[in-house]
Amino acid sequence: MKLTRYILFAVLMMLLTLPAIQQYTGFVHEKPLKGAITAPTQPTLTVKSWFDASFQESYDDYLEQGIGFRPTLIRINNQIAFTMFDTALANSVIIGKNNYLFEMNYIKAYEGLDFVGEEQIKGQVAKARFLQDKLEENGKHFLIVFAPGKASFYPEYIPDKYKLSKRGPTNYESFVKNCRSQGVHFLDFNAWFVSMKDTSKYPLYSKTGIHWSLYGVALAVDSLVKYMEKTSGIDMVDFSWDGVEVSKKPRETDSDISDGMNLLFPIPSGKLAYPAIRYNDSPEKVKPDVLVVGDSYYWNIMGSGIGSRLFDNNSFWFYNQEAHNPAWPNPKQVSSLNMLEELGKQDFVILLSTEANLFKFPFGFLDRAFQAYTNPTKAESMSQVEREQKIKEIMASLRGSKESIKMIREKAIKKKVTFEEMLRLDAEWVFNQKFGGNNQ
Repeated sequence: MKLTRYILFAVLMMLLTLPAIQQYTGFVHEKPLKGAITAPTQPTLTVKSWFDASFQESYDDYLEQGIGFRPTLIRINNQIAFTMFDTALANSVIIGKNNYLFEMNYIKAYEGLDFVGEEQIKGQVAKARFLQDKLEENGKHFLIVFAPGKASFYPEYIPDKYKLSKRGPTNYESFVKNCRSQGVHFLDFNAWFVSMKDTSKYPLYSKTGIHWSLYGVALAVDSLVKYMEKTSGIDMVDFSWDGVEVSKKPRETDSDISDGMNLLFPIPSGKLAYPAIRYNDSPEKVKPDVLVVGDSYYWNIMGSGIGSRLFDNNSFWFYNQEAHNPAWPNPKQVSSLNMLEELGKQDFVILLSTEANLFKFPFGFLDRAFQAYTNPTKAESMSQVEREQKIKEIMASLRGSKESIKMIREKAIKKKVTFEEMLRLDAEWVFNQKFGGNNQ
């Protein structure tokens, strides 16, 4: 009897110490968690952090996040929630009928719950038409691409509790209507995908992904290239494929939602198709310079290398915030680029969004482009370097005035900041008043 107790006690102690051993030795290989997960770094001990208890709190979080077998334990917990309670413990993920996965913002967009109003959309489309005309004056082309949305494509799999008895007006419907009425060029892949839903040989959306399937991407790119050739009269690199590979194992973004759920066992996605892409980029073929401003649906095209094979200058402004280009060593902030200069480089300017992001589309791009053309001396047309130079010139001008220096010193004392900080603040205020800046 005593021996049994000793054995049980030894086993218990071993189980209690295993996570600590795993944490410091990593003797068992664990697949890392996927998704937006940031592992905390080990905090540095200082006298201040010790006495204000911030070190203890940070170290407690560091130990908790780094404990051995944490990824496995999280997957077990997530699997129990999914299997037993039909619940996803990933942010904003909705488990639909037959385990079709959605994100909440797609359902809201389909139901019209994020509708921003007809007037706002009409105004944005008017600016799109303005930009389209300006570009065409210089032999350039403008296009809006409405990427498909999973909720519009698979409404029958949306859980009943999220369905409204009567859907409201949607941003997608309003944008399409206004683009048509105002003569703005657009491609509606959302409607096209729905029309092919029952006839497509292979899935255009996977059960476990939120983006168009890689097969759907190939169809969309083929259509986009044909449109660009027709409107511009150029002969672009031929884009086609020699058959497809059918697989039950999803690749890349075909399982991006289920990957983020961090389950023990993958959710079956059914058969998916992967085209064997080929290109004819003989010397007589033309690669246009293209700027795409849009959401993550373009990553399927840019990240796979398709964009670089078809376009020369392949720029992508992700949500009009971060600018990416394969020719650059690192991304740049869009606010640091000169709008008129960048537009002048392009043969095509394309705005792209899925329905879930149309409530914030086109992400401020048209507002800034309109401002750059109508007020070319305004801040919106300046690069960050130009803006900084203007502010420094204003600071130098303020330094040259005894009255300004006296006033700035008095304000610095009142606001409890240094003279240089107050000088900078005043210079920025003058800049904004003069050039209409918005702290870009």
